[in-house]
Amino acid sequence: MLLAELARKGRHVFPVYVCAGLRWERVELAVLRKFIAVLNRDHSRDKIEPVAILDFPTIDITRDHWSVSGKVPGYRASLASNYIPGRNLSLLTKAAMFCARNRIGEIAMAPLQSNPFPDARPEFFRAVERAVKLGMELPLRILTPFDDLEKSDVIKKGRALPLELTLSCANPRGSLHCGACTKCAERTEGFRAAGIADPTRYAGSR
Repeated sequence: MLLAELARKGRHVFPVYVCAGLRWERVELAVLRKFIAVLNRDHSRDKIEPVAILDFPTIDITRDHWSVSGKVPGYRASLASNYIPGRNLSLLTKAAMFCARNRIGEIAMAPLQSNPFPDARPEFFRAVERAVKLGMELPLRILTPFDDLEKSDVIKKGRALPLELTLSCANPRGSLHCGACTKCAERTEGFRAAGIADPTRYAGSR
């Protein structure tokens, strides 16, 4: 959704995908490529570049974490149970290096209003901006345009987009959402709250 929103506003978008070794990455990356292809084909957007794949493996530290082990938080688990220590820090570190190499001055991310984690706070993003300027001499802005939105608000904004070609599942079954994890709960409830039919294919019926 964020890709489409930025392209619609005439921004030149360089999608970046950071591979850390998490269990859903292969499926998520495949879905992302399809989503970008549809955007460029159906909407004649020529400002979305092919996705750049960056490696930043963290499995040596997170091997026993649910994001790697597969013991994912269940459908009714709290949102806080989705926490991955250092997730935004690692993503921004690698993305900032990409930006410095390519002289790009902005990074856009999509944390939502309901995000409870310390690395989604405005003061964290401002601190990263300062660190990048100090350490790489790159004036960098981190944009978080969805930080005052709920999941249902984002779904409403993207209702004309191929939302079936998006992934928000911590334990995909092949190309399907599992339908049983916390992320799937957030997704299904987001569509329900938005009053929009959910086009997602789930491995189990809900």
